[in-house]
Amino acid sequence: MPKLMLALDVLDESEAIKISEETSEYVDCIKIGYPLVLATDLGIIKRIKEKTNKEVICDFKVADIPATNEKIARLTLNYADGIICQGFVGLDSVKAIINVAEEYKQVGNSKKVIMVTEMSHEGAKSFMQPIANEIAKMAGKLNVDGIVAPSTRPTRLKELKEIANNAFVISPGVGAQGGDLQEVLKVLDENDYVIVGRAIYLNENPKESAKKYKELL
Repeated sequence: MPKLMLALDVLDESEAIKISEETSEYVDCIKIGYPLVLATDLGIIKRIKEKTNKEVICDFKVADIPATNEKIARLTLNYADGIICQGFVGLDSVKAIINVAEEYKQVGNSKKVIMVTEMSHEGAKSFMQPIANEIAKMAGKLNVDGIVAPSTRPTRLKELKEIANNAFVISPGVGAQGGDLQEVLKVLDENDYVIVGRAIYLNENPKESAKKYKELL
């Protein structure tokens, strides 16, 4: 069965830590993005890790030239267990992030690089989907640790997972976006992650919601 990743896109630090602690029994990994970091600071990553003992992945969808990507990765991976980047910016920009992650691995700190192939929202069909297969091929060539592929389109999810070869998949779209979990479970395996955000953190009882999704998985 795939693992459960909580997308924690809240803006308040105390709320973020409270939800993290409440759901940690059922969540395998926590993903945070710009909303929480910009509302607080990068140190929120460390504070959540200390409270939950869970991996924290930063969903910054880094998409810049190699030199800038390197700076962002270096700052982020000083705290986080992994970073998400865009693939459409090209091989050299993604490689700059991989190189930073490799430096950490050399001193015994494994850091994951996860690359977006196709996003889960409707607009991704216009410009991302036509090139997503090529991006997934690049993911395999670069041996990134993981890729992002959509639960809202299980057929595409399956295709991208197969193309990316050995990369694990983290898949958004189940819950608030309406992705069919049963169809997704036919595609993902024990190395992959189902991402659930609003359906957990906006629930009046986040712990029970996380428990429900963990049991469904």
